[in-house]
Amino acid sequence: MKRTKTAKGVKKSTQIKLTGLNIFSSAKLKTEAPNQTNLKAGKRAEAARQAEKDLQKQKEEQAAKVTADLAAQQMEEKVRSVGTISQDGLLYILKEEDNGWLYVESGNVRGFVKASEIYTEDAAQELLDVYQTQARLKASKENKDYTGIEGTAKTAQALVEAKDNQAYTYLRATVNQTVADKEPALVSEQVDTDKKGILDIQEEKNADSRVVGTMTAGELCYILADEDSDWVYVESGDVRGFAEKKYLKSDAETKAQVTERGADSYSVADENMDPEDNKALYYTLTSTKEGTPSGEIRQSMIEYASQFVGNPYVWGGTSLTNGADCSGFVQQIYKAYGYDLPRVAEDQSQYGTKIPVEDAQPGDLIFYAKNGYVYHVVMYAGDGKTIEAANEGVGIIYGTVYNKDAVWATRILDDHYTVAGGGIGTVNATEEMYGADLGNFTITYYCACEICCNKADGITATGTPVIEGQTIAVDPSVIPYGTKVIIGGHVFTAEDCGGAIKKNHIDVYVNSHEEALALGVTNAEVYLVK
Repeated sequence: MKRTKTAKGVKKSTQIKLTGLNIFSSAKLKTEAPNQTNLKAGKRAEAARQAEKDLQKQKEEQAAKVTADLAAQQMEEKVRSVGTISQDGLLYILKEEDNGWLYVESGNVRGFVKASEIYTEDAAQELLDVYQTQARLKASKENKDYTGIEGTAKTAQALVEAKDNQAYTYLRATVNQTVADKEPALVSEQVDTDKKGILDIQEEKNADSRVVGTMTAGELCYILADEDSDWVYVESGDVRGFAEKKYLKSDAETKAQVTERGADSYSVADENMDPEDNKALYYTLTSTKEGTPSGEIRQSMIEYASQFVGNPYVWGGTSLTNGADCSGFVQQIYKAYGYDLPRVAEDQSQYGTKIPVEDAQPGDLIFYAKNGYVYHVVMYAGDGKTIEAANEGVGIIYGTVYNKDAVWATRILDDHYTVAGGGIGTVNATEEMYGADLGNFTITYYCACEICCNKADGITATGTPVIEGQTIAVDPSVIPYGTKVIIGGHVFTAEDCGGAIKKNHIDVYVNSHEEALALGVTNAEVYLVK
């Protein structure tokens, strides 16, 4: 009785579900269940469960379609236009949305366009070829170097000011210059009476918003936006927000004063919160400083570089859109942020501050070398990942750090990074640091030139970069790699070796060949660091 009741219930339920789905024809039902009346209860139950799953899937698909259609309708009908661009105009895709829209930048306009209304891939390449030809002819006639199609291709015209465009800061990535011209301003003495000596920098354009930083009379800030408004957007140190213009002096006399005294002689704002908690941080994408505020520029740089993934690798190329090689790619990424890097990887490897590969942060460069020569450069993206112009086969890609050939990284962004070491004559060992006396050693000096090393790449035998005030070359059977020793009161690390360095012989690295020759050969007691 129980089994019969259950079977009838299932059968009824199955019929309801199939009717509700309205997708099974009688022929299909016959094909799938020719002996329906003879099915056991278990099979009928399985059919019922499957029908229920199919119905749920259909509902989800219908709901998703309604949501996508609604989003598209709202995007198309209810959101205002912030700019216009004519047919065959140039724009850069910064992000692809899930609803058929793209977030783009063209000239100084940033906003959304329908993906169906733009050319991409082969169709876009045909137009790019035309623009490239025109731009090259124009450069040739004007006796200038070809720098790309910007200025030849048509770009968007703004319908609203950037400050009134809510989509402007939707994404921090940009293809435009991020380093702003400096427009200095000083807090006026009037702030003493009106605001009890303190000028608040607000998160929004009103005095009721959160205070992100404070300034006092005579302190320096830079106006980044809204210079003609009652509330101006300013940057002072790492603080970015809005201040009332009536409390700032920014006339020609003030600018001349700042120039004469030097910006470093002025105090800047005190922070009230971490920059990443400040909603006004990216009201504009520009900054008066390279690599600020507070390292957030690193994420911006990675987002910017990411948009070019998929573009071609071209040996000798420097175009982020039409093709670049490894060094041309990173050179152009850094150029967008106000840095002028050398053109080739070997020269780039000597630019900035050398740091160990394992210390690299997003935006730092990592160099690969083999047989003593740098052959490739990548941009580190964090978590062991890279963004790089790899080769002609795959183009610009997301990759992973190739640790086998990764010899060092360079830090170019200003994070106030310092490398331990200092001058070789600096006494930095305390009495408590002296351990066992290893004996008297012959001390000579060398640099990373071809005369001293038979190669000019600055790569030690252990794969770390040579650093003056830190690196010494040893016989590893006497002093193992990684051992810290004291020579003349200075702490060094055993990181290198050489064919002529045997037993009680140490070579100390210095930056120049002239210095190495001048220091000559000496003898010194060598102590282990406790």
